[in-house]
Amino acid sequence: MEVKQRLHLIFYRLRYKVQEWKLKLSQRYEDLDKKGRERLTIMVIPHTDRKTINFVISYKAISIFIGIMVILLVISAVNVLSHSGSIHQLTELNLTNKDFIRQSSKMKEEVNSLHETIQYYYERISNLYIKLGGDPSRVSKGMGGQAGQFLALQGTPQSDITDESFRIKEDIHNLKLSSELSEEIIKLIKKRKSIIRNTPSIWPTKGYVLFPFGNYISPVTGKEEINRGLDIGSFPGAEVIATAPGIVFDTGYSPATGYYVKLSHRFGWKTIYSNLDRIRVKKNEKLSKGDILGYVGKSPENPIYHLHYEVHVGTQALNPFSFLNQIQE
Repeated sequence: MEVKQRLHLIFYRLRYKVQEWKLKLSQRYEDLDKKGRERLTIMVIPHTDRKTINFVISYKAISIFIGIMVILLVISAVNVLSHSGSIHQLTELNLTNKDFIRQSSKMKEEVNSLHETIQYYYERISNLYIKLGGDPSRVSKGMGGQAGQFLALQGTPQSDITDESFRIKEDIHNLKLSSELSEEIIKLIKKRKSIIRNTPSIWPTKGYVLFPFGNYISPVTGKEEINRGLDIGSFPGAEVIATAPGIVFDTGYSPATGYYVKLSHRFGWKTIYSNLDRIRVKKNEKLSKGDILGYVGKSPENPIYHLHYEVHVGTQALNPFSFLNQIQE
């Protein structure tokens, strides 16, 4: 019950306040309206004999005029500020555009420099790949064909590629191809290294060339004969070493050659070491490059201490001197 009475009391108080505010506003409006109806006379008195001009205007009209002028001034100020802001934005955009053009020019120079560097290394890698026996068609798969297509498309509606974007695409392609060629070069070098490692390429003993490969005058017969190998003069008992890794596939003795050792190597290579005093290897024994296989001696038919050394590929005898110290690992 007390709550209800209290709510009624609050309601009546609020109602009283509202009526009081309405009364004050109404009285204030009447005062202003009364004040606005008051008139003001403006007299224009000329310095001649002309008639005096009277202007009668109410305070209400003056207030409306002043209000309109204030609104116009505010609108003008807003327009001026907005125009000033637009000019400032345009100035900033102009500066930004100039900076963009400058940065674009600098980027273009850097792209051109990078393009030249990539082209230089791509050509070097391509030439090295071809020199090592690589497939030239791999190199010709560069941007040459794509460049032709690009030039054919230039000036057509379908083409929207700029020079810079094409160069970047070309550089990316060449970098990928250079990476692939580099891997191929590593494989080729490893393969060549394996071939070189298994090629007879060192002197079988210390000495000098006594009789070269080919035709020569035999000191024993005094006639011109064909030398299928190389006769290396040396000291008696000088060590004879294997000139490449291989397997002993034959050993023996004959009056014409003395003791001999024959080795077979990878890739079809064979080497023969004759005129030995002693042999220290056995048949089917594996030897590494530089292993001792015997010692320099002489034969009953040739009293000169020397090593007769031959290099064969299959059944073809080659000049051993072409390989001695000419091929390096």
